[in-house]
Amino acid sequence: MSKYNILIISSSDINTASGILTYDLHKPLSEEHHSEILTRHTKIKEQGIVSYDSLLEWILKGVKNKVIRTFFNKNKIKTDPNYYFFDVDQNKSLVDLDKVVRKIKKPDIIIAYFMGGFFTLKDLYNLQLKYNRVPVYLVMADMVHITGGCHYAWDCSGYKYDCSGCPAIIEEKHKHYAQDNLTLNKELIDQMDINLIALSSQDYNYAQQITLFKNKNVFFVLGGINLNVFNYKNAQLQLKKQHGIPINDFVILFGAVTLGEKRKGVKFFIEAINQLSQTIKDGEITIVSIGNGKLEDVLPDTKFNMVNLGYIADYGKLSEIYNLADVFVTTTIQDSGPMMVNQSIGCGTPVVCFDIGVARDIVINGKTGFRAELYNAQQIAEGINYFYELEVEDMKIVRESCVVLAQETYAREVSANAILKIINNHELTS
Repeated sequence: MSKYNILIISSSDINTASGILTYDLHKPLSEEHHSEILTRHTKIKEQGIVSYDSLLEWILKGVKNKVIRTFFNKNKIKTDPNYYFFDVDQNKSLVDLDKVVRKIKKPDIIIAYFMGGFFTLKDLYNLQLKYNRVPVYLVMADMVHITGGCHYAWDCSGYKYDCSGCPAIIEEKHKHYAQDNLTLNKELIDQMDINLIALSSQDYNYAQQITLFKNKNVFFVLGGINLNVFNYKNAQLQLKKQHGIPINDFVILFGAVTLGEKRKGVKFFIEAINQLSQTIKDGEITIVSIGNGKLEDVLPDTKFNMVNLGYIADYGKLSEIYNLADVFVTTTIQDSGPMMVNQSIGCGTPVVCFDIGVARDIVINGKTGFRAELYNAQQIAEGINYFYELEVEDMKIVRESCVVLAQETYAREVSANAILKIINNHELTS
C-alpha cells in the first residue's frame, strides 16, 4: 500500500482540548503515512506539526483583534451565545492560501477536523482546487458542517431546509447570513470531492436528514482518544487519600467548564442531587467537581461532602480524577459528545447522563453507565443510585466492561484505522 500525504486542519493547538483530538488522529495515521497537522499557531516543536502563524504574527493578530473588540465591537453582528455561531459571513476568506501552500507538503488527502476561525468551507474548496481536487474529509465534531453557521441548533430545524429566519442571529437585518452561508456551502459541496465523518450516530442521523450532503458519502466513526492516558489504574483508595476523601465514600464526579453554560444542563444535576439526598438518607457520598466555577455555590444545602478541584487542563491528572470516581455524571442537554464520556469509560468509570450525543453509542445501561431521558433529573438520580447500590464485585464487572468497550471501539488506533479504511475504499472506487 502506498503512503499518503495526509493534511489535518485544526484551528486549535495540539495541547488544547479540541487540538488533542486532532493529535490523537494524527499520531496513529503518522505510523503508516506521512501525516501533518496545520494549526493556526503552536509553540510545540514536533515533526508533523505545522504552525500557520509565527509567534510574532500571532501576537500582532491578538493585538489587532483586541483593538477591534475594544473600538469596533458595536459593528459586530450580534448572535445568541447558546448557538455558538462564530463565523457569521462565510463568504469571506480567513486564510492566505499561498501561505498555506508554502507551509505544507502537497497533500493526497485533506482531513478538516476543527476549522472555526481558521478556514471556511470556501477556503477549503479553494485549497482543494490548488491540489487537483484531492479528497476532503470533514470531521463532524458538532453541527457546524451541516448548518448555516451554528455549532448547536437546539430545537431549530432550519438547517434541514434553508436556515431562513435564523434564531441564532439577533437582528432581523442580519438573519440572511445563515441562509446565505447554507446556500454557498451547498454550491461548494456539490462541486467538491468531499465526505463527512460523524463522530456519533446522533450526528450521522442529522447529516442523513439534510440536502447539504445528499449526494456525498457520510460515515460514522467514534472519535478516538489516547488510552495510554485515559485508562483504568486500580488506584482509587490511594487517590482518595491524596484528595482527602473518606475511604468508604461513594464518589460522584461532575464536570462542566462553566456552570452557567446552558447546554451543560447544570440545573438538572442540581435537581438530581437534591432528589438523591431524599433517597439516600445516611449515605457516605462525596461530590467531586471539576471545571471553572464552584459547584458548592449552587448546591449550598446539600448534605453530601463537596470537593472542588477546579479546571484541569493536564490530561494525566484528569485521568486520575476519573479513576478517583465511582461514577461520572454529565447532564449536558445539547452536545455531540461530550468527549468526557469517552474519557471516563476509558478509565473504567461508568457514566450517568442524558440520552444525547455519543452516549447513545457507548453508554450501555447497567453495563457502562446509565442513560436518562432528556431533561429527566429524576432518572439521573436513579442512575446514580443504581451504581451506589451495586456490590463491590458487580462494580468490578462494570469497570471491566467500560475498559473493554473503549479498547475495542474508540482507542485512537481503532478510530484512525476506521478512517483509513474509509479513505482506502474511496481511493479504490474513485
